[in-house]
Amino acid sequence: MTDWKAAFTTTFGAPASAVSARIWAEVYGDEYPAELDTYSFVTRTDLRRIAGEARLEPGGRLADIGCGRGGPGLWVAARTYATLTGVDIAETALASARRRAEVMDVEATEFLVGDFQDTGLDDASFEAVMSVDALLFAPDKRRACEEFARILVPGGRLLVTTWDFDGQPVNRPPQVADHRPLLEAAGFDVLSYEETPDWRARQRRTMELSLARVEELAEESGQDPAQLRASLEQTLRNQDLMTRRVLMVASRRN
Repeated sequence: MTDWKAAFTTTFGAPASAVSARIWAEVYGDEYPAELDTYSFVTRTDLRRIAGEARLEPGGRLADIGCGRGGPGLWVAARTYATLTGVDIAETALASARRRAEVMDVEATEFLVGDFQDTGLDDASFEAVMSVDALLFAPDKRRACEEFARILVPGGRLLVTTWDFDGQPVNRPPQVADHRPLLEAAGFDVLSYEETPDWRARQRRTMELSLARVEELAEESGQDPAQLRASLEQTLRNQDLMTRRVLMVASRRN
């Protein structure tokens, strides 16, 4: 199994891919939040929904778990006037997030090293917790849901985009067919569990264009083209096991 901390430390330590950004812009059009330098399939519609469903008051406390370079969490914090704490396993990602916070002029932020099972955050310290396309990499989804519940205040909102799987993808942590039982067992009421629009067609097209431009991507990153092609082809096969990409909204029970 991949050492994900090492893998993401390397990924986020390198410059963001300009070739990938052009591919995502071609596939997602106006839905692609190019200015956020995302490392996910998040859309502007997803972000607006998360910001609205967070139900944050100005000065409310928001955590973004698996925040990467910080763009989505900063976007939501800026629009809800929340204070933001981002958590990620890769210090290189957090360094980028801190720089992005300065560029976006979001002052009430901190970015800390942690993971889904041990965020390092205090009990009942946030009114809302979000996670964008990162729960896929949590090694234990049950413990991740319990950690979400631990750091939320009673009645606090959880907002997550992730995938349900019909089978186990290669070189990924264990996946689940439905996250709702885990959320309910962890102390959440699931308020919404909706499949995001056009996710499968968009993801497949993104991978197909990446394969078509694999030489450009390899030259940009310094990777071996054959190895990169094999990795992209495996990603496509893994995507075939996805049954839905969901945006889930849950509330921690009192």
